[in-house]
Amino acid sequence: MTNASNTFDSGSVYALLNSADEAISYLSPHDEYVTDRVMNALENRMNDHQGIPREVPMAQAGARFFALLDNATADMKGRFSPADFTLLLNSECSPIWNWEPSRSLAGQVADDHGVDDLNDLDTDCPVRILIERLMTLSPLENAVLVDACEQVWRGHPNPLL
Repeated sequence: MTNASNTFDSGSVYALLNSADEAISYLSPHDEYVTDRVMNALENRMNDHQGIPREVPMAQAGARFFALLDNATADMKGRFSPADFTLLLNSECSPIWNWEPSRSLAGQVADDHGVDDLNDLDTDCPVRILIERLMTLSPLENAVLVDACEQVWRGHPNPLL
């Protein structure tokens, strides 16, 4: 990136993705298909006939993703208590979570607490209450919670409290 223009130079996005893939693989369980999927998505969004640099789709995707996260974060602020976050943070003790939009944090918390059936828990049990609340979240809201938890594990303030 250049300081003057804040744009990516040619190939820097791919170098960044490859570097991130190596680091994530080292720090946490990681499926190689994740990076391949991102690289394929970028390749499919390029148009060499119009001279659009291949880093442009990555910058656009990043900007869109973080705009969505920011909007959803603002909507979700205060919806979960510090006690809820203690349960969430203990379900994946890592600054990099192995999460995909198809996965629900409700299932992750349930698995972490050995819950096979919510009916096995008292209705006023904090774990049950949290799981029931997590079950109502959209994939974007799950992504916001994952992002918030990763930020906390990385030493940043919780953006949702």
